[in-house]
Amino acid sequence: MSVFCGKKVLITGATGLIGSNLVDKFMSMGDVKVIALARNEDKLKKGFGEYLDNPNFKILVQDICSPISLSENTKVDFVFNAAGSMTGDVINNKPLDVVDANLIGTRNCLDFLYAQKKNGHNGRLILFSSVTVYGNDTNSDKTVTEEDTTTAIRLNNPYAAYAETKRMAEVLALSYSRQKEIDTVIARLSTVYGYTRFPPNTAFYEFVKKALNNEDILLKNSGLPRRDNINIDDAVEGLLTICVKGKREEVYNISSNGDLNNFAAVDEIAETFAEVANKFYNKNIIVKYENGEVNKRAASLKLNNGKLKALGKIIRVSLQDGIRETIARFLEH
Repeated sequence: MSVFCGKKVLITGATGLIGSNLVDKFMSMGDVKVIALARNEDKLKKGFGEYLDNPNFKILVQDICSPISLSENTKVDFVFNAAGSMTGDVINNKPLDVVDANLIGTRNCLDFLYAQKKNGHNGRLILFSSVTVYGNDTNSDKTVTEEDTTTAIRLNNPYAAYAETKRMAEVLALSYSRQKEIDTVIARLSTVYGYTRFPPNTAFYEFVKKALNNEDILLKNSGLPRRDNINIDDAVEGLLTICVKGKREEVYNISSNGDLNNFAAVDEIAETFAEVANKFYNKNIIVKYENGEVNKRAASLKLNNGKLKALGKIIRVSLQDGIRETIARFLEH
């Protein structure tokens, strides 16, 4: 996108799934200055070794829970706040880390942009929110729009540390926009999947390992709730779309709305991994269930992406093609 030419972009959580793919996307444009922020210096240098000698690329080693440590002369045009863990083990075992990253981290991004603004340079925050802000209190499948935020998960649910701080991060961003005139647009991301340099500890990447090693996949149950999955390439394009075309203070679902078979449960994703690996990569993988298969499927949630489509972004990657490409990229690397 030519609109980014000559611009400076700060990406927090740069070694994660979305952050790292955003780095690659901007570096492929050739004339965008990218600052990749993450806590782990080794990961930054190992993951982005190909860019370290590029004058358009810079790493920033710090915790997002500390004030962003760029010089006053560094003026950033866009901040993509992708910092913070979303894996179940961290949410369950280190909820304070989740709370701090989502709340203190978001505020640090906003304070950085406010300091810039006082020095005469306006930047835009693209805030990463989540499907979890919607909750789901029904016994049947439901499609939600950006306005459907009256339902939340119970506060004693372990995932409240993540979901509720994502809701509050949106409140923070909108408050800064209204009181301090910080330009903010909010992305509510559904379940993103695809290639990443440092795979998180999730079922999807366990399936990747099984596919690469030609091992059967063992699950406890079938009949799990379906998820609104979106391939990383579509997610990145969606984020760039709302960055450029999104209205200030607006919220956009970055989701598939189930297009191209992307509405699928973990057990269905496992079955798709087996089908793709067996057909295209000469594997012989079987999905097995400890407790047998069940016919009834739990209630599921789709995110309506009409607002995103209205900006010109459509979903291009099917679940099957996305999984096939993910396996191919891991094999390549």
